[in-house]
Amino acid sequence: MSQRRTVKKSAQIVHHQCTVMLAGEEVACRVSSSVRKSMRLQMTHDGCIDLRMPLSVSMAEGLAFVQQHQHWLLQRRHASLQQQQRWLVSVPLLGRQTNIERTNITRLTVLQERVLVPSIWQAADVQQAMDGWYRQQAREYFPVVIDLWWPHFAAHAQKPQLRVKKMRTRWGSLSQRGYINMNCLLMAMAPDLIELVVVHELCHTRYFDHGRQFQSLMSELLPDWRDRERRLHEQGRLLLSS
Repeated sequence: MSQRRTVKKSAQIVHHQCTVMLAGEEVACRVSSSVRKSMRLQMTHDGCIDLRMPLSVSMAEGLAFVQQHQHWLLQRRHASLQQQQRWLVSVPLLGRQTNIERTNITRLTVLQERVLVPSIWQAADVQQAMDGWYRQQAREYFPVVIDLWWPHFAAHAQKPQLRVKKMRTRWGSLSQRGYINMNCLLMAMAPDLIELVVVHELCHTRYFDHGRQFQSLMSELLPDWRDRERRLHEQGRLLLSS
């Protein structure tokens, strides 16, 4: 285990960079120390370890925590690298896989039946460009779905303002400050799954928890919502972690 760190302090956050050994391989590790209560481990889409820990925890303790979870990290790293390579073959667009064609163009071009990318691009380049495309399309697509469903909620609440983000742990959220946050990666999912997330978040304008009344409203509006949630979880699990 080697440690090459640069420390940057900002808003009570300390950033470190180091490397750790996993199964004989040196892997980059990014550490963030902040005002938090517990440690959290993630594997980023590019196969790096992301460790977040309280300011009171030392680097030695944090790296020991990483080693304790080595088996899980190896599994996540393998899955992340596999997912990364998929971006060289095809990309998901509204629930269907669209083949990638490498050409001598200079930027991403999304067509109906294929996606054109520069021949020199690596998987990370394709993914970054697609993230931008998803975000741009989401800003046009999501308002249409929200407007379609809003009449069911207009009598009970003020219409929330849309914010499009790339989120790693959730597909959407509703802020008590009046924002509906939607994950741009939903543009990879089938239209009925996008509809599911929109209706789910709009139901929170009436019931902010997931209790019986919330579930009853979901069943009234989307009788198959539980099946859609299962599909969203199964199909979107790898995409969220990428």
